[in-house]
Formats: sequence, structure tokens, C-alpha cells
Amino acid sequence: MRRRVAVLVKKGLIKIEEEEVPSLDERDVLIKVKACGICSGDLYAFLGLPVWFSLPSPIGHEPSGVVVEVGDKVTKVNVGDHVTALGGPGFSDYIVVPEDRVEPIPKEIPFEYALGEPLACAVNGVRLANPRFGDNVAVVGTGFMGLLLIQALSRMGLENLIGVDIRDERLRLAKEYGADVILNPMEVNVEKEVMHITNNVGCDVVIEATGNPKGINLATKLVRRKGRLCIFSYHPKPVEINVREWDAKGLEIIMTCPARAEDMRRNLRIATRMLFKGVFHMEKLVTHKWKLDEIQEAFEYASKKPKDYIKGVIMP
Repeated sequence: MRRRVAVLVKKGLIKIEEEEVPSLDERDVLIKVKACGICSGDLYAFLGLPVWFSLPSPIGHEPSGVVVEVGDKVTKVNVGDHVTALGGPGFSDYIVVPEDRVEPIPKEIPFEYALGEPLACAVNGVRLANPRFGDNVAVVGTGFMGLLLIQALSRMGLENLIGVDIRDERLRLAKEYGADVILNPMEVNVEKEVMHITNNVGCDVVIEATGNPKGINLATKLVRRKGRLCIFSYHPKPVEINVREWDAKGLEIIMTCPARAEDMRRNLRIATRMLFKGVFHMEKLVTHKWKLDEIQEAFEYASKKPKDYIKGVIMP
């Protein structure tokens, strides 16, 4: 069996190549890919920014699809099951993934709304941030991942859940998904507003999800003394930080990226369970869909960050 695979050949250029589908080991699952999300990391690589892989490289790591074959010792899923996975290359017709990196998804949920990897990243971020009942928590940056964080955090009994972004349309979604307060730095003094909301204390936990150095600096100002500042987003370029502010507040700095995870497979299991329970809603977040042979066009569009774009999905 052969498959098409999207390969990022160099900055700004993706080519579709054909190859044989890898053979299955006894614990492997063959998945026909139905959807794969476009990650910010993929876009950074497309733009020529430093990422965790070198070019040329097959890309895509947010797949969901249908099981078409299983290894002899696979017991977790069966042929015909709808699944999501931690694996790639997701921008292809078929992927082979170890059984322990695959999770079933509800058949009633469209594949493009069941992207397990970003959901698992959101779960990982919240678990590492570790907010407690009654905490004041702010999410700085309410793009796709920030809005997933808002949805998860809204179930945690917080005193105040605050969403911060420069785009009002995304703040409206943050409010819809459970934020108690939404603040736009272009319209208000966010630090002053947060201090007012928290009785001049500041937030117990602040999660930076902007990917912008300014986001880290703003997030730093919102954390209370001895609070937790969580760096969730990936920053492809060096960031200049005033460590004196961290020192003066005695902050706990936590990297909430997948590399810091105890076990992303467990996060995937938790994420899919939350998907079953209706915690995560993706209908308004997946704004664009393309076919596999349109992937060059898709990346060119998504990399410009147009206002109508939140999350794009490739659907082979």
C-alpha cells in the first residue's frame, strides 16, 4: 500500500511525496487519516523559524482517523474504530502508530473536532499549572490553544478566570467558554484591572499562551508574589526577560510544554475522556479546512494569521 506524505522541503515550500506505508509490528495500529491539525510549530518551520526538527521533514502531528489494520497483539482498538493519536506524519493518507499512543474517540464527533494532540497539550498545561479551588487564574493569549485552556480551566472552581487578548472576537469566545473576565490590552490597563479584580493581590496562576515576547512580560506583571507563571507557548526566537521582576516576586516559573510532561500518553487519555464528557468544544475554533493537495495554499494562508483564522485542518 502506498501513501501521500506532505514534506516541508525548505522554508516556504511543501511537496507531496509518495512512499510505501510502513509495515506493522505486533503492537502497531494503521490509521487512515481523516483530519490533521496545523500546529503553530508547523507554521514556524514553514516561515523558516527555529523549531525542534530539521528540514526536509514530513510534517503533521495532530491526526485523527479510522483504524484500518491492527497488529497481532493489539487489544485497545479494533478495525473501524475512530481514533486520535500522538504520531505522524499526520499530513498523509495513512500513519502507523504504536497502540499505546492511540485513543478511541466518539464516533458522533467529527474528526476535525477530535484532534487529540492539542487537547492533550491543553490537559498537560493545566495539570502542570496546578490551580486550586478559589484561585485567580489568567490566560494571556486566547488563540486556539488559549481557548482550549479556558475550556479546561472553567471546570476547576476558580475564583476568577481571566482571558487576555488583543482580538475582541477571540475574547468573546473566551467569555463563551467560561472566562469570568475578558481584557483587551489595547483598550484597558490590564495590570490595573487584574489588581482591582484580585483585591490588589494579583493572580495565583498566569498561563502565557501568546507565543509573543510581549505576552511573557505582560503575564509577569499579573502574577502575585510567590505565584506561578506558566510558559505554555513555544517561542521560536530568543526572548529578553527582566528576571529582576521574577526575583522580586519570588515567582515559580513552570514550563508547561510537552517536553515537561510526565507522560503525554496519559494526557491524551485524559483529553479524550474530557472530549467524551463534553468539556472541549471545537466547532467555533476550527475555522478552515483544506485537502491534502491544497496544503501549500493552506500554510501560505495560515502563516499570515488573518483575523478570520483560529485553527486550520488538513483533511486527506
